[in-house]
This record gives sequence, C-alpha cells and structure tokens, in this order.
Amino acid sequence: MIYTNDEADKSVRQKNFYLTVYLLPVAVISGICVLIHWAATAHYLSRTDTYYGYFLSLTPGLLVFAYNKKNWLKMPDGTYHNIKGIAPTNKINLNEPAAYEAVYFNSKKEKISSALVGLALIGIGIWLGAKGANSILIPIGTSAAGFFLAYVGIKGFLDKSAKLKLAKTGLWTNKLGFVDWKDITKAQVVQDTSGRAPQTILEIYLQGTVFAEANQPDERLYLTDIDGKEYVETVIDNLINNRNETTR
Repeated sequence: MIYTNDEADKSVRQKNFYLTVYLLPVAVISGICVLIHWAATAHYLSRTDTYYGYFLSLTPGLLVFAYNKKNWLKMPDGTYHNIKGIAPTNKINLNEPAAYEAVYFNSKKEKISSALVGLALIGIGIWLGAKGANSILIPIGTSAAGFFLAYVGIKGFLDKSAKLKLAKTGLWTNKLGFVDWKDITKAQVVQDTSGRAPQTILEIYLQGTVFAEANQPDERLYLTDIDGKEYVETVIDNLINNRNETTR
C-alpha cells in the first residue's frame, strides 16, 4: 500500500501501524506456541524441548517487530508516517570530494571473533545431537544461532567496502551517500544500552527531511564492529569546527 502520510490516510496508517508492529508479532509467537503445544501433547517433544520452544518463539516475534517498526516514523503529533521505500535525500551529490580525511571499515578482529563463536556453537549443537540428548530443539537452536553468527562474521570479514568516510566538506555513508556538513544539523556518537550488549551508534540528522520534522536521525550507523570507532566523534567535531571557521 502506498501512503500519502497526511490526513487522507491518517486513520489507516494508525491502524496498520498497530497491526503490523504489535499484533502481527504476537500472532507469530502465539502460532508457534500453539504448534509447540500440539507437538508436546502428541509426545513429539520432551518437557525440556517444550519449555525451550516456548522461550525460542519470542525470537521470530521480536524479529518481525523490529523489521516492521523500522518502517514507521513517529511524528510530534503522535501519528505515524510510513517511510518504507523513501529514498535518502542526499544519495547523489556531485560535490563529493576526491579524497577523504578518514575512512572506516569493519573490524577484522570483531568479525573473526563472531565467526569463531559461531563455529563453536555449531560444534556444540552437533555434539549435543550426536550425543543423543533427550532434546531436539536445543541442538537445532544452538546450531542455528551458530550458523547466524558464523555467517555474519565471515561476511563482515570478507567485506572490504568502507562503512563511513569523513572529509573536510562532509561525510559519506552507504545509505546517505555524500552529505555536506552544511546540510547536517547534527552528527553525534551515542551509546545504546537498551540491548543485552552496549552498542556504539553514529546518529546523523539532516536538514529539511521528514526525519527532521520528527526530530529523529536520518541514519543510525552502528559503529560497534567498525575499526577505529573510538576516534569517530573527535574527528567529526574537528572537521565541523574547521569547516565553520573556513566559511566565516
């Protein structure tokens, strides 16, 4: 569905926001729990697997919640704008510099660590299955988590592309492209402690976008697994200050 994000479809957007962001994840979790209950009643699953399955059902529900929520932007008046498919305003910029002051890539150390942990979990899952433990879901779940971590780690290790580039005149990210400092309201590094592990994030606020209307960043670039993330904020502050001085 294509939304106008105005009064014409305000009520429809509100309904679809709650439907996709809250009710759909609950429905997914409930459906999985019903299947697990049926399997347990039919004696296909042990008691341990049953409890583990109920707990594991939260994962797909949370994934659906996170995936759908990122498509909605809460506005100051309490309504939600659908931002799915909205292209970044500054994706193409002919003023991009030929050289940058600093370029940041994935941390090879972090990606190797992720891959090794993933491979270890895969090994544990296979060992649990081969051992003949009174469980089906635990070996499968452990191996699945291992495959995910190993995939992310190996993919990140092989990825040679830049994640963030900083220049005297602006910054570049894969999502936004090159953006001049004069078009950036604020660029700040924050620590997100809402999850199980703290995340370092670069929040980029642009001028004149729908995100600016909602006082939200146009991009939240995760720096946790980026090499040299501890220097990003200092470099940005210096470049912005130097830019301001040269334009006076």
